[in-house]
Amino acid sequence: MSDDVIQRLCAHELFRGLTAEETSLLMSKATNLTVAAEQPVFEAGADERALYFLLDGTVEIELEVSFANEVILDELNPISVFGETSFFHSRAHGTTARALTEVTLARLDRSVYDELLQSNSRAACRLGANAAEILAAKLQHTDDWISELLKAEEAHRVQQKWVEFRQTLGHAFDRPEGGGFSTTAGWR
Repeated sequence: MSDDVIQRLCAHELFRGLTAEETSLLMSKATNLTVAAEQPVFEAGADERALYFLLDGTVEIELEVSFANEVILDELNPISVFGETSFFHSRAHGTTARALTEVTLARLDRSVYDELLQSNSRAACRLGANAAEILAAKLQHTDDWISELLKAEEAHRVQQKWVEFRQTLGHAFDRPEGGGFSTTAGWR
């Protein structure tokens, strides 16, 4: 792998605290591959454990959900890392990674990473610690998003209950913003 690519990887948060030599050692254990445009790098449901480093091109991460045609989670550009969820947790992929353009990737298999850990590789340990921080930040961000979604859902439920209550009063309320009682005009 070229010195330029190694330097670009060193700037990625996953490689924080690693020297260029340590990053180069890790990447020497990865397999280089090319994926044609519109082809999957991996598909949801695939049971493989690998960490992907996008060196060139664009990859789209798509979540498959039953109630929508597609949910695009992210569009990745060089130098991005993906596949970490299944890499660090033995579970089938929940997303599909698709090459939007022809892409050049480095793929680090979990079995190779485990061998590095067994040999007490500082680079492998640092990579795992950095990944834990990154994944924890993503989890916190997801928790915040869920909290905001639940607040919005509760506000919607309260609004709906208000509409239902007004309808029990036996008066037709045809204005969704409210109506019926005004503090300045009394009942309308």
